[in-house]
Amino acid sequence: MNLQNFRIEPYPQNVGDWIIFGDIEDDAGNVIGTFGEDGTTVMQWWFRQDDGFQLSIAQQFAIVIATEKVGRSGINLQQFHIDKDAPNNDWLVFGNIEDDLGNVLDTYGENGTSINQFWLSKDEQFQSGYVMQFAIQMAQEIVQGTAE
Repeated sequence: MNLQNFRIEPYPQNVGDWIIFGDIEDDAGNVIGTFGEDGTTVMQWWFRQDDGFQLSIAQQFAIVIATEKVGRSGINLQQFHIDKDAPNNDWLVFGNIEDDLGNVLDTYGENGTSINQFWLSKDEQFQSGYVMQFAIQMAQEIVQGTAE
């Protein structure tokens, strides 16, 4: 699978959203799918994903958040959990960030840390890196016929 005429752009109508453009080709150069003439927004796609997939991404972000909070790797998450905040289409991360000796270095806060707020706080370079990963998954779904 190859992406041709591929590009991603911040979606100006929705802060923090991105739009993906391009065609999906097989190894022989035949177009086997497309993100559409007007592109596909990441948020439209995200909201169609099941909770298991969204949780797996939230777990990845939980590690990034913890690392940023304490300024280092080599951390342990204790009393850790992630809850879906369905009314806000968000995920909240809870727990302590500890070192290897069990010392609490920081926490996700009493009310948790919002994945959405974390995402919105990041610059375009950070966001675009994840959008590129999402684009590959989106393309696979389009080709497999599992994209909604």
